Amino acid sequence: NRFEFNFAASSTLAEASRVNMADIIYGLCGGMCFATLDYYYAGLPVPKFTKPDELPMRYLLYLWNRQLDSLGLLTLPKVISWMLRDDADVALRVARYEIPRLRRSLDGGAPAVLALIRAKGLNNPTNNHQVLAVGYEENNVTRDFRIKLYDPNHPGKLPELSLNLSRPSDGIQIKQTTGEALRGFFIIPYRREAPVVL
Repeated sequence: NRFEFNFAASSTLAEASRVNMADIIYGLCGGMCFATLDYYYAGLPVPKFTKPDELPMRYLLYLWNRQLDSLGLLTLPKVISWMLRDDADVALRVARYEIPRLRRSLDGGAPAVLALIRAKGLNNPTNNHQVLAVGYEENNVTRDFRIKLYDPNHPGKLPELSLNLSRPSDGIQIKQTTGEALRGFFIIPYRREAPVVL
């Protein structure tokens, strides 16, 4: 999930600094999660590329289009809305609404794309992230809840989110096993598309 412009160009910003376009890096985490689901529902294996510069242009364009689909008309405003909420409100929303929705989805065999809210306040929305929830474990005594993920930032690994639902009004102690900051998450609507067959 690290794509760089492959051409050298520069532009003047604010007449004070020069930006080398070759140094600009972007992520397609939502596109990669949507594409993974496309292949899953089509019963096809995910392409085995290991480096972004190996991607054929039509596959890269497919990922770009799926990235735009993952942001949708409602998702980006919701991300910003959640960034502006305090931690207690985010925790309650996760516990009351998102966990039950996630349980139903995964119990029905449908992995779910999650918007991970990492940033707070008037910050850059791209500091947040998208992952695919593929399973969960729940301890009905301790109320510990663990979500197994496909995370485009951690290829070849199966990271998890952990939280505790015993007293959501006091917080949910949400963490990602890979160590990134995390405040909460919500499910992103997904609609199937035909994947690119290479």
